[in-house]
Amino acid sequence: MKTRGLAEAILIVIAVLCMIGPGWAQAPMTLNIGIITPLTGPAANVGANYRNAVLLAIENQNAKGGVTIAGQKYVLGSIVRDDKFDPATAKAVTEELVFDKKVKVIFGPSQVEMGSTQPITEPNKVILFGMSPIMGQVGPEKPYTFFLGGYPEAMYTQGALYIKKYYPQAKKIITTYADLPDAPVWFEAGKNTCARYGFEWLGSEKYPAGTTDFSPVIERMLAKKPDVVDTSGSGGAMGAVIPIMVKQLRQAGFEGIVWQPTVPPPGVMENAVPKQYLTKIVTNDIDLNSPICTKAYRDLYQEYVAKYKSHPIDLMGWVYDGTTAFLNFLNTQNSMDTAAWMRGFEKYRWKNIFGLEGRWFGKPVFGNNRFMVACAWVSEWKDGKLENMQAPANYPWGLFESK
Repeated sequence: MKTRGLAEAILIVIAVLCMIGPGWAQAPMTLNIGIITPLTGPAANVGANYRNAVLLAIENQNAKGGVTIAGQKYVLGSIVRDDKFDPATAKAVTEELVFDKKVKVIFGPSQVEMGSTQPITEPNKVILFGMSPIMGQVGPEKPYTFFLGGYPEAMYTQGALYIKKYYPQAKKIITTYADLPDAPVWFEAGKNTCARYGFEWLGSEKYPAGTTDFSPVIERMLAKKPDVVDTSGSGGAMGAVIPIMVKQLRQAGFEGIVWQPTVPPPGVMENAVPKQYLTKIVTNDIDLNSPICTKAYRDLYQEYVAKYKSHPIDLMGWVYDGTTAFLNFLNTQNSMDTAAWMRGFEKYRWKNIFGLEGRWFGKPVFGNNRFMVACAWVSEWKDGKLENMQAPANYPWGLFESK
């Protein structure tokens, strides 16, 4: 009787294991995503928007069931590190994520930290998503690196087209920038764009990071009698400080165009700049009330505000869109080989939240397609309010795309 009872028990256990075995094998695993971005220091606002966009995309993908790769279901996790806008810190946290945490994907470094991050991610075939692509950080020799932020010359292009169309009398442009490590990228982009579209570039003037009294640099700029003052990449890096420059420019008597290729945090301009000065300011800021603004972007913006209790900058939408595209792409893969992911994602296309076809650009400039042109929207502050966005006609996609 004991032998028979034992045999029956064994048969029951085998039957139960047979029933739960396939489900057990398919129990979700965790696929961690690394996020390395400046969360303190002068670029903290930019880094926070980048981090929040990635986390929101991960959360929304998990709400849909995560991703399934080669038949295995994964819940997406995140490991966030502050690189402090510092190359040495970026190197240390990248080594941690790649060698200790074994992540396959990292989001977030700016141009400043890329020099410390890429030498670790590229040889270890870790896919890296940065902010803005620049020479030396993009190319066939760095195939695992993609960029979700705007390419500076692409961001300048939309503003240049807008100014030429609506302010044809504006001929002379001067660039001003904060003395930060990524500044040369922006003023070179401004210089190149001016040459491409027939503007006279009057050169550049820099000021110390953290400046609140811009009168010395304003005096130097206005002495050159510009029609347009280009604030370069300062809006993103300097955040809420840039509206002080706008206010002081107007107080100094400058009545020309202020061009902001990168913008301060939402709400800051109207709070810091008197209404009478909020005019003739060309920006890639986004007016949610514009009929050109897509429902997808408007919904994302409102979701972000509800979750993070703050208003996002334009970078957030680009990062969310590219991250979501990558997570959807992962959901179609049949292996965990990041080399296959890299080759496949380069060719991946999707409908982005800006109403365009999302795809990868860059080959005419860098030799491979690794950055997005998220949207070609432009806005302008007129008579105290942000006017509807305009999409420049005949945007020159061919500058960045090989047919």
